[in-house]
Amino acid sequence: MQEQILAALRRGDADEALALARTLLEAEPGASRSHRLLAMVLQVRGERDAALAAVETALGIDPEDADAHFQRGVILGGARDMATAQAALNEAIRLDPNQFSAYILQAQFALGRGDLDEATRLATLANRLQPGHPWLGAVQGMAALGRGQADEALALLSQAAGQAPDDPQVLLPLALAYNAKGHHAFAEQALRKLVDGHGGALPWRLLLAETLARQGRAAEGLEALAPVLVDVETVAPPVLRLAGELELAAGRPGEALPWLRRALATMPHDARALAAAMAAWQRLGDRDEARAALEELLAATPQSSALWRARLALEPDDAARAREVAARWGEAMPEAPEALEARMGVALQAGDEDAALALARELAARVPGSGAAHAVIVQVLQRRDPADAVAHVAGLLQEATDERARDALDAWLALLEDAAGRCSEAAARWEALGARRAPSQLPLPPVSLPAEQTAAGPWPEPAQAQADGRVETLFLWGPPGSCVENVATMLSSVRGFRSDRLTSAAPGDVFQRFDSIPALSGGELDPAQAAQDWRATLQARGAEGAHAIEWLVWWDNALLRVLRPQVPAGALLFVLRDPRDMLLQWVAFGSPMQFAVPSLMEAAWWLERRLAQVIEASSLYRVALLRIDGSESDEAALAGLLSQVLGMPVAASGRPLSRMHFAPGHWRRYAEVLAEPFALLTPVARALGYPED
Repeated sequence: MQEQILAALRRGDADEALALARTLLEAEPGASRSHRLLAMVLQVRGERDAALAAVETALGIDPEDADAHFQRGVILGGARDMATAQAALNEAIRLDPNQFSAYILQAQFALGRGDLDEATRLATLANRLQPGHPWLGAVQGMAALGRGQADEALALLSQAAGQAPDDPQVLLPLALAYNAKGHHAFAEQALRKLVDGHGGALPWRLLLAETLARQGRAAEGLEALAPVLVDVETVAPPVLRLAGELELAAGRPGEALPWLRRALATMPHDARALAAAMAAWQRLGDRDEARAALEELLAATPQSSALWRARLALEPDDAARAREVAARWGEAMPEAPEALEARMGVALQAGDEDAALALARELAARVPGSGAAHAVIVQVLQRRDPADAVAHVAGLLQEATDERARDALDAWLALLEDAAGRCSEAAARWEALGARRAPSQLPLPPVSLPAEQTAAGPWPEPAQAQADGRVETLFLWGPPGSCVENVATMLSSVRGFRSDRLTSAAPGDVFQRFDSIPALSGGELDPAQAAQDWRATLQARGAEGAHAIEWLVWWDNALLRVLRPQVPAGALLFVLRDPRDMLLQWVAFGSPMQFAVPSLMEAAWWLERRLAQVIEASSLYRVALLRIDGSESDEAALAGLLSQVLGMPVAASGRPLSRMHFAPGHWRRYAEVLAEPFALLTPVARALGYPED
């Protein structure tokens, strides 16, 4: 009968399994095994207390039943009583050193508490008992996932799934690995196997619903969650929150709010539920209901900074109401720095600089490291006397001991010195800061020699197809300091845009590796093979054919040895500003490609060589130069420039543009201080059409 019980459980028929277990218990009331099997069935049915009682009875009959100790560990682990569960599993292993499942469960507990080394050790021990078992692959895969090695995790778990395609112990980790890689459709398949074939446990349904939502199918996510939402009074608050989030994602804010308000009633400090509720009220345009709901929550939980912050956010345009809410917050939480910070922000927004400065100084005294307080102090002082703002941050720098904090303060101080007209001090500080940061940033890519000086020889002839004007792939690049990141933001809404070259998921093709430059110039890298490899990675990255906008980390004319003969339907879009402004921007604000600035002279030399190549490339390939001086963060102006250059309408992406840039011509303030590096850049600036001075 034991096998019949287990078969019923495998089919997901817990009712039949329970009937069989009770029949067995009536036949063998004095057998430990009968009570242990009943405990197993009761646990599957979610009757944890009854299951624990049954397994305790089994142990009372036979204290040395290793399987009963293991079952007790399983039940206690489900109840999150980890210490007692661990002790039960240890006892199971002591009584039966061949308890493979006990080792696996202990490994899973270790994964749960983030002890990846212990999980791996336990999996190694279990491997001695049952080498190659799919559960071992599941544990090893989850350990790899915990270390951030998603590809290795997916390989291990896929192999385990090949051995045990319907095993819940494998399917759940497999789904997690697929989600980690962004393969949500495959994760959905694994989760549907779990839900449809193994009883649909709540955690599986939650994960399935979230996975469907990630694919833009929130309504289907709600359908997956529906069976656990029938009795609202018994639904756990996190599940209520998820139901609200799914309704919101499905475009039904009115239906989302009841779920979210129920969730907040139980967990008023929950940031996710609160953010979703605020979004729902905003979409409905019902600020009055939002005020009433938050006031009700605050009456019950006046010590919640999250609720007060949300309440204050409802008064963006009414200074009097905002002051009243901030004052009440301060009365309810007089010792909370967040309340003081809120009063400071309200005063500043109302234009009461004296009150804002006084509150900022009070906050800085209470919380010395408060960035918000010091930002307000500097903001007010800079308007009154820039030298006082410089002195304030210089004092903070003297007191700072953390290296990262010192770097951040140095960068801030340099900008304040710039604003105060202390250009020599600002330039020296930027250069010193760049030298300190250089070891942790990317080295400057090498610059290839002119074609006639390379082993590869003259430029290859372009493919004939380039003459038809068709463009499939646009390669976007801008030197450090060009504000190319804002152009990339504008293009991010265009189908086929790819920015992954600036991430850890970057492809390792010819356009990414620095060693491509000497390899192409020296003739060691075959351009045809390089192009073929690039096209293969482009497909793997989700591009449709060769239709893509590739945002490149770097440019060198050596790449023309690939583009001219092998990519006839390509074009280059170079983003430019005055080279001297770019150098100043680079050293002051860095670059999205994180190129180091070892010294201003070296950076100027490298930038001059790159820009000279840009000019040369214009005669060798299809090239567009996009000068954005004065339009760096002007969305409408950038859209117009891009539409004109690309010959197609470019709309706003809806994403904010960076405003961290100097105004055009700012370099002239540094004409004397940086005379030498600017002298290197002036000829190429003139060649690009910029004035000499």
